[in-house]
Amino acid sequence: MTIEKILIVDDEALVRNFLSETLKRKGLEVTTAENGMKAVQLLKENTYDLVITDMRMPDLTGIDIIRKVRETSPSTLSIVITAFGTIENAVEAMRLGAFNYLIKPFSPDTIEAVIEKANEHQSLVNENAYLRQNVLGENTSVVAESAAMKKILKEVQQIAKSNANVLIHGESGTGKEVIAHAIYSHSLRDKSPFIKVNCAAIPETLIESEFFGHEKGSFTCALGRRLGRFELANKGTLLLDEITEVPITLQPKLLRAIQEQEFERIGGTKPIKVDVRFISTTNRDIKQAIHDKVLREDLYYRLNVVPIYIPPLRERREDIIPLAENFLKKACQENHTEPKSFTAEARQKLLDYNWPGNVRELSNIIERAVVVEANAEIGPENLFMNLDREEPSPIHHRTGGKTITVPIGVTLQELEKQLIIETLESHNMNRTKTAATLGISIRTLRNKLHEYGT
Repeated sequence: MTIEKILIVDDEALVRNFLSETLKRKGLEVTTAENGMKAVQLLKENTYDLVITDMRMPDLTGIDIIRKVRETSPSTLSIVITAFGTIENAVEAMRLGAFNYLIKPFSPDTIEAVIEKANEHQSLVNENAYLRQNVLGENTSVVAESAAMKKILKEVQQIAKSNANVLIHGESGTGKEVIAHAIYSHSLRDKSPFIKVNCAAIPETLIESEFFGHEKGSFTCALGRRLGRFELANKGTLLLDEITEVPITLQPKLLRAIQEQEFERIGGTKPIKVDVRFISTTNRDIKQAIHDKVLREDLYYRLNVVPIYIPPLRERREDIIPLAENFLKKACQENHTEPKSFTAEARQKLLDYNWPGNVRELSNIIERAVVVEANAEIGPENLFMNLDREEPSPIHHRTGGKTITVPIGVTLQELEKQLIIETLESHNMNRTKTAATLGISIRTLRNKLHEYGT
């Protein structure tokens, strides 16, 4: 759901009309109220996605309006309008639940930027609501038939209510993010924001702004104020996905912000206090990352208050069939097909496979089988795994002291992927040596591995 219906509350006709015309040009449905009492009546009779209210009106204050919004429609966002000299009022309003504020005078670009940010926030809220209903519900992908996963879910229940930082590590595709969502869903912050930062997917030049936000004009293209993920996660939880991919030069500032729960926007001069719980994930060998100067040891200790290790699927085979059954049911529902089942041979094939891509690979294979197979039963011939591929006559390439076998007819993209991954393996997963051997930067290597889901 995006922002569509907006209520504007302001006793100044000029401000009301300016806001209304600006938002209507964006195709939004706008209602206006010239005082607080009329706004309260409208809130009783209608539902709005967003309320924009002035802090000062003849009858009610902006704080009064915000409280009424929270009382009548908790899911509705509110934005307050204030003058430059009374920003402390806006800060108090945000403490009481306002999403953001506008400082007079403001431009159409500023209004559009705030609406865009509200849409981003609403999207995250919707995603979180879905996760709360599904991550640990009927369609859960957290399966605990194995002793290892039962132990992990017991740990999740024990630590979820605390504020302790958690570091989840394990191979790609093992379900680290699912466990992170489970911790959040069982925490005392489950009604507050759950904000995710994919540290490997953000360009190095933008990651600081993603974390901490920036002020208008603080750098080229900074056309307006931007709230960072730390600020958006206030009172909630921040997931730092693939924490070892944060540039080493930014890690001291990240460490300070985590320790002090305080930071400054880029170009800002005032510290901003937050209350955030941190959950981090990584698929790398932590000790090796610290040794290679990719991760600061002090940052590691700050984040690793409670460590959770998720073993690969090949080490918890009791989970394979229950997971497969879960993914089969979910794929049938999502693709609008009749319920399907596995043959005994298909089950055995699932158990015999080594699952290098872990739970993510299992999910993808099951979904493909559901889409391709029209019959009610999924047989072994419907489960397309790496071991099923015919191997054409190979060519050979030697790198890093190791011969890499490449099938004839392989695409350049597949060749690049195999060359990078096998070179990485030949260097015992040492990314610094791998990048040097391939003649690329570590950052390029990280981006490539993220592209491959490795």
